[in-house]
Amino acid sequence: MKQLLLFFPVLIITTSAFAQTNIYSSLTLPDSMKKNADVVTREEYIKFTVKDINSAKYEVHEVYTILNEQGKEYLSFEEYSDKFDYLDDAEIKVYDAFGNRTNTYSKKEMATEGYGSGLVADGKITHFHVNAPSYPITVEMNYTRKYKGLFVYPGNFFQLSNQSVQKAVFDVEVPSSLSLRYKLLNCNYEPVVTKHDDKDLYHWQVQHLTAFKPESHSGSSDNYLPVVLLGPTKFQLDDYDGDMTSWKNFGDWYNRVYQKTTELKEERKVFYNLLVKDAKTDKEKAAILYNYLQNNMRYVSIQLGIGGLRPFPASFVDEKKYGDCKALSNYLKSALDAVGVKANVVIIQGGMAPRNVYDDFPAHYFNHAILCVPQPKDSIWLECTSTTLPFAELGPFTENRKGMMITDNGGVLVKTPVSSFQNNTTAFSTIITVNEEGNAQVNAIYTSTGEERDNLLMRFHDMKEDDKRKYFINYTEWKQPDVLALSNSDKTARPYQVNAKMEYENIASFKAGNKLFLEPRLYHFFDADIPETEKRTRDYFFECPYQQTDTTVYILPAGFTTESLPKNKIVNYPFASYTSTYTWNAVAHKLTCMAVIQVKERTVKAADYARLLDLKKQVMADANEKIVVKKE
Repeated sequence: MKQLLLFFPVLIITTSAFAQTNIYSSLTLPDSMKKNADVVTREEYIKFTVKDINSAKYEVHEVYTILNEQGKEYLSFEEYSDKFDYLDDAEIKVYDAFGNRTNTYSKKEMATEGYGSGLVADGKITHFHVNAPSYPITVEMNYTRKYKGLFVYPGNFFQLSNQSVQKAVFDVEVPSSLSLRYKLLNCNYEPVVTKHDDKDLYHWQVQHLTAFKPESHSGSSDNYLPVVLLGPTKFQLDDYDGDMTSWKNFGDWYNRVYQKTTELKEERKVFYNLLVKDAKTDKEKAAILYNYLQNNMRYVSIQLGIGGLRPFPASFVDEKKYGDCKALSNYLKSALDAVGVKANVVIIQGGMAPRNVYDDFPAHYFNHAILCVPQPKDSIWLECTSTTLPFAELGPFTENRKGMMITDNGGVLVKTPVSSFQNNTTAFSTIITVNEEGNAQVNAIYTSTGEERDNLLMRFHDMKEDDKRKYFINYTEWKQPDVLALSNSDKTARPYQVNAKMEYENIASFKAGNKLFLEPRLYHFFDADIPETEKRTRDYFFECPYQQTDTTVYILPAGFTTESLPKNKIVNYPFASYTSTYTWNAVAHKLTCMAVIQVKERTVKAADYARLLDLKKQVMADANEKIVVKKE
């Protein structure tokens, strides 16, 4: 089993050790445990003991046999500590393929460093990596973590991809007065529950689990890995008592944590009112203040839950001009309050494969904060850490998922907007002027909106010119030109535009006599990773729905005509479509190749995977066609 935290990266550790001679020999592993496996869990004993509302202990003994290089992540030990949750002790033992112990490492021999630039109280990270001279190799990790303040209960992954499990036990001990909430995902491993005096004991045990292969682009691991989620009922963190039995109560706790963080100085309130004095609507006021935030405030990566759940005060951000996601969101909320516009912070799970949030299981799934300005119709959603996103756009990092809105009346689960393929677009318009020798002058215009626009603004826009040229060729997978000159629009342009002027000594794929063999376009079109498989068992997830358009125009020299053109193609499925056309204008000596792909749904059901694969194959087949032109 692998520890699961509902809030921040796994942060836990323990004692224990069973070291009998040769019991960890890899020669004793049955073939059933090695099939499809990179690592075998030989034995695992984890116990989470809740002492009271404010303290707990987490003890781990785990033994892994790593079979090959693909399992090397299990050779690394990494644990974070802060004032609420810290590593108490740790030990690692190493065994060779025959089960002979070769090394033992104590916590003192591991590297421990501070993190958080002084903004995290007692922030430390302890890490160690076991070198593997060969495989298989077995590591035994024993560690203990202690809690001073219980906001998150650690759950467990019973099994991960490419991992087989011989035996694993997960025990939880909780005072009966606190009780325990749990939720099983993708399994039916119900615990054995017993009572002892005033304590409730929960016992999970699994064994002889054979490994399974992962399927790429399967979304959140909650969709397919066997997991038990744990959650407190009553909890306490930094002297703030809370109740997590409902989303409303959970939000009430956040309201108390955020108290006294929203005040701004009176002269700053006057300043913000002067900024919006000409605005006629709440939306116009919000746009002005969001623009001020983007131009004046800096994001610092003090993640939600590491530096504490309470944000820096709005006055701190206003003065220092920086903050993390929750601090910037809280600051903008305070500025909006100052001009009479109501806004609410929303705690959310950010990322391209967000964890699921369950209506019936309140817990801290979250790692990010954004802002919502409620409106009678089409509320305004704001990503306060971005300097590039347009006003009222979130992007794939936070769209189409559930979060907890903190209102005056407590927490409310809300869903962020869902973007469409029309929101995330890229388009190439390319004119290729070819001479009789096959040399070419190329003028290309690349435009983007939504996710691709934001990617270019974050990565490309501020690069040096040489780096821009390298990035452009690698990013677009464009055919390497002999000469390349780039220019681009400013950051406010929507769509964002990159202009490329290129020269090629030989534009053709190859020549044969008086014939030139040309590509339909000079870069890879629709390069989504859609691997071939006999049977897909899980849904396939794109990062976001999107549209990609290409218009490539060849202007041929006088005396040239087409001999062979690819056939026009239409592939249409409910979740995606592809269209390509090829048109020859003999009078203008102009050949126009057009292609459009629309990924209309972010999620493609497993039952439709064969059709998705067919779409990819047809796009690739079309791209591999050759245009044959000849001199008459």
